[in-house]
Amino acid sequence: MNCPNTNWSVKIKCWIKPPTDGNIIDTMRMSRSSFILALFLFFMAVSVYGQTNDLLSAEENLWLKSRNATIVVYPEKNNPPFSYTSAGGNIQGLAIDYIELIAEKIDAKIVYLLPQSRSQILNDFAAGKGDVVAGLMETNNTGTDFIFTDSYISVPTVIVVRKDFEKRKSLTLNDFNGKRISVIGDSALEEYIQKNYPRVVIEDVTDDEVSLQQVILGEVDAAVMDIASLSFYLSKQVLSSVKIVGSTGLDYKPAFALLKDKTILQSILEKGMTQISTNDRSLLTDKWVVVPNEERENGSLLAGIKDNFNALTLYILLVLILLVVIVFLLRYRRFGMNYFKKAETLNELKKEVAELEGANDMLVEEMKVVKAEEDKIQEKLESLDK
Repeated sequence: MNCPNTNWSVKIKCWIKPPTDGNIIDTMRMSRSSFILALFLFFMAVSVYGQTNDLLSAEENLWLKSRNATIVVYPEKNNPPFSYTSAGGNIQGLAIDYIELIAEKIDAKIVYLLPQSRSQILNDFAAGKGDVVAGLMETNNTGTDFIFTDSYISVPTVIVVRKDFEKRKSLTLNDFNGKRISVIGDSALEEYIQKNYPRVVIEDVTDDEVSLQQVILGEVDAAVMDIASLSFYLSKQVLSSVKIVGSTGLDYKPAFALLKDKTILQSILEKGMTQISTNDRSLLTDKWVVVPNEERENGSLLAGIKDNFNALTLYILLVLILLVVIVFLLRYRRFGMNYFKKAETLNELKKEVAELEGANDMLVEEMKVVKAEEDKIQEKLESLDK
């Protein structure tokens, strides 16, 4: 708008002068364009700066942001199927899949340190190397410097012997008093045996594969390990000369270990674990835990019912519900058949009534005609009498 170069009062009047019709259209167009632009910039700002994970608290989101949403995991080199290095040099396992899935749920990314043995990891981790150790179970041996998340799986631990071992019955660790049993050193299982079966002679090994090799070579009388680790080696068909003869009575419940000053990360991981569905957990278990045929037979439906009262109650309840549904369906079917029979009979009766009503109407009409004829005849007779 061009205002004359006159005194200030004229200029002000010119500046605040209402726009003409053409200016109104231009102003509306500019206002609409400005509004759309402002709205676009607002949503861009929200998407860039306002993204937070609603699952986590403000403090937890801030902690992750300060770490560039990165969690450093220290994996074990040879602890299949929980954490191990494949032949191709890749880190994999059940614990690895779980930590990756948790990271996805909390919008974080995982960085792995070079895989090491458990003893090396515990020393390095206590010195502050890494944020998380995957696949450990809390024991007295881990000390008071560590804290743990909830366990992501629970598997029984079993007693393994050579195929030619004469099994008289289901054995316990008491049957191996004075005998040599191999077990991973500094593990929850070793601590459990030392505390509850002090007469068993323990042979420390670095991993379960060495333990199984010792059993096959006859260097020890038995080995103890969790069923998941055993199934891994048996599924590879590299160690098929062993069998299970009993249970230790301990369930292996691996979890994620952290230093005690990382309670906020512990909370973050546990919140991520709550977002993993039952179906996803089953898929991961089926992927990494292959139950041996012998255990599968022992763990059949009938054996499971005998060993688990809760399962028995559940099956009985399901059978009762099924029976109730069957009875209801049978009664409903019988009721339905009776209903339709009655309805059909009622329809037939209605039809007959309608036919009778029609016949009655016809008779009434015929009676009227007959009456009219009688009246005519009566009139004629009266006229003849006159």
